[in-house]
Amino acid sequence: MKLIKYFEFNQGDLDAVKSFRVKDELNPKIWTDFEINSEVREDLLKIAQDFYGSTDLQADVDDIILTGSLSNYNWSEKYSDYDLHILIDFSQVNESVELVKKYADSVKKIWNDAHDIKIKGYEVEVYIQDVSEPHTSTGVFSLLNNKWKVKPERIEFEPDEDMIEEKGKSVMMLVDDLEEEVDEDKYESFLEKLQKVWDKVKNYRKSGLESEGGELSLGNLVFKLLRRNGYIEKIMKLKKKSYDKQFK
Repeated sequence: MKLIKYFEFNQGDLDAVKSFRVKDELNPKIWTDFEINSEVREDLLKIAQDFYGSTDLQADVDDIILTGSLSNYNWSEKYSDYDLHILIDFSQVNESVELVKKYADSVKKIWNDAHDIKIKGYEVEVYIQDVSEPHTSTGVFSLLNNKWKVKPERIEFEPDEDMIEEKGKSVMMLVDDLEEEVDEDKYESFLEKLQKVWDKVKNYRKSGLESEGGELSLGNLVFKLLRRNGYIEKIMKLKKKSYDKQFK
């Protein structure tokens, strides 16, 4: 049964693998000879300021940066978005940095869920980041200072598409199996199974980013495949459904 299911995945679930190929230039809608489009910069700064102003945080903003694929050569016309990060010192807010991070994640989710902003056809995702948090991206642009903090360099890279698909399918099978069990298992039992799958997904990314391959590592690309084809969202929805079901 599992072998049959392995070959039954819709090709659409695997199309995102093609998006990992490195481009010859930075996205021309945003960059010209490493200079950012002035309107894009102004819009992103306004969004960052409006978002931060909507929170209860009072810490000084250290920087506002653009990172991720739209500040690098691995951008995708279909899947890329603006990774807009606001850098502050969490310890200025509260001595419990973890508590501040939870609040920052909460207001980020509320804002992103409430807005559907697109600039030049790409969505904007805002994020509040502790200034001391290590950043592994090989492309980081300071919007505040209008200059590169980490200037990207194009490298020759061919993703191992077969391996990405193979590892992606192994997780997709687990998620699909859990989807069939969500109405059968007790909440605690189901949540334990779901957490194991989620830990597996997170470990793919963590080990990948910490490896020499970094953003282009196998583990990180498997994580991106699962995010781009909706399977990470499936995991989040299964967690919510299993919780609600226990009260029926």
